Amino acid sequence: MSSSNRRADLAARAAAVAGSGAASEPTGTGAGSNGGSTGSPGGATGPAAGETSGELASRVPRTRPVRVTVELSPMEHKALRQWCAQSSADRDLPVVAGAEVFRALLSLMRNDPGMADQVRAELERTGGSRRRH
Repeated sequence: MSSSNRRADLAARAAAVAGSGAASEPTGTGAGSNGGSTGSPGGATGPAAGETSGELASRVPRTRPVRVTVELSPMEHKALRQWCAQSSADRDLPVVAGAEVFRALLSLMRNDPGMADQVRAELERTGGSRRRH
């Protein structure tokens, strides 16, 4: 699939998700298109030369999943595996994946202010990052 067809396809999908009519106008074509992200909520700084605010508004949102890697100590990994195995047995599920546990925790943090506060307190207790600076 050519890049212009891919852009049009992604624009159509984004318009369908957003419920707008922006799918009829291909995005990223013209003098201001550089193929990179500029001005979109996905992490950019400003419009490219020649880009109008209408082109920025019709930008296609990210649709592909983002991979996140988490390094656990051997004891943390063992605890996660044990928790998943026990939860799988308790709920009569064939398997409970560790990644699903992290997704569930993220959902709880986003939807439950009390849970979010508990996570913040734990982050404060542990220093907020285990990365070596």
